[in-house]
Amino acid sequence: MTGLSSDWLRRARLSRQLTMAALADLARVPTSTVSRIESGRIEPTVAMLARLLGAAGFRFEPTLAESGGDQPLADVLERLESAAAAERARWLNRLPAVASVAPVARRTGARRVAVPGDLATAIGRLRDQGQNPIVSGVEAWLESIDPVRSFIPLVCVDDPARAEGFGAAGRGARQVMLLLATTANVRRWTRTDTPVPMTARLWGLLDAMASPGRQGDIARELFKRSGGAATTAVEAWLAAFKPALSDLTV
Repeated sequence: MTGLSSDWLRRARLSRQLTMAALADLARVPTSTVSRIESGRIEPTVAMLARLLGAAGFRFEPTLAESGGDQPLADVLERLESAAAAERARWLNRLPAVASVAPVARRTGARRVAVPGDLATAIGRLRDQGQNPIVSGVEAWLESIDPVRSFIPLVCVDDPARAEGFGAAGRGARQVMLLLATTANVRRWTRTDTPVPMTARLWGLLDAMASPGRQGDIARELFKRSGGAATTAVEAWLAAFKPALSDLTV
């Protein structure tokens, strides 16, 4: 956070037209402390940063914001790819935690819509619009969209905002679908050996566990009960995707 701290302090000081010495006097610290923080030579504690900003007449209110990305999922799959067999069990046990840091409903561009008819019809409509739909979630884990087992199916598309013919996901909607923006990571772990393009099984399960409410709870229970099936999925993923990943890095 050194870069941020130095930038915040410098901007606060200059906006008040204070010299380093003047700010130091107001905060009752040595001038060298202000100088060293602004130059990035030291990282202030939160208390010191709040003290200096307070002396300049600002309130220090750090906030957290969702990243909106799926990189944590990609990172853990890469770790599984490179991990020795003995390490995979440890990383498998961490999958629910990984899913929790990349909630699907808060991904950039995510859009809840009402599904007109069944999921297959909705996917066909998206395909006709050139949205290149890719199924994720429980359906990808189970490798089937018939029947639909998710409360809220997850479908990745090129641009969720431009998907047409889908109503608002109000209380009266019989079926709700979550459209997610297709990222480079999703494309990397998409399989085309199924009737409908789907994410790799493990990615689908991660997305399912990252779903809100009961859907996420049930997916975590599914993962917990899968035991050897999850390990088998990892082995299948390695067999299918490791050669492809190697080609990408050549």
